[in-house]
Amino acid sequence: MPIIAPAVTGVWASDALPTEDDQKYFFYQANVQNNTFPSTETILGDTKIGHLNFTICLKSTNAPIGYCITRYVGKSIEQKMTALIPAQRGQKYYTESTIARHRFYYDTLQAEDSSIIIPTSTSTINTSVRQTLDSLYTTNEQVYTIEQGEYRVSKITKDDWTTWINGSDKKSLTYNLTWN
Repeated sequence: MPIIAPAVTGVWASDALPTEDDQKYFFYQANVQNNTFPSTETILGDTKIGHLNFTICLKSTNAPIGYCITRYVGKSIEQKMTALIPAQRGQKYYTESTIARHRFYYDTLQAEDSSIIIPTSTSTINTSVRQTLDSLYTTNEQVYTIEQGEYRVSKITKDDWTTWINGSDKKSLTYNLTWN
């Protein structure tokens, strides 16, 4: 739980952070959601709906540095939020975690498409996120504004992902995604 509040530092315009009780609830809810995901089944089904919550850890120390909230509906992935603690932002971990997750979505889970919410406004946090996602998610399905700024919803298919990663200098990079 010690990364939940720090990872969203600077995200909201009001600088509000989750209380200790909010963090405990989030941690509990994420564990319940992950425990409902079948560990023996690797392929998403047309009628399955649920959540996958990832903790992002450093390979060198296994220290948690962030988390990702993901929902699946059938064979579609909906990426809701990824947050990194401030000390680890801007060090390419967002890019690395994005690539690891997409490999998991498409190669392991056999997802057909993936959608994500991307900030369009510029800020210290948003610029790093946009550098990774703007070249991969190139179309807009919806654009909207909330307190934190303007965001766009975009979707890619497995073929879009394959084309992007094969044309990327990041294709040969390897990352560990441990599911337990």
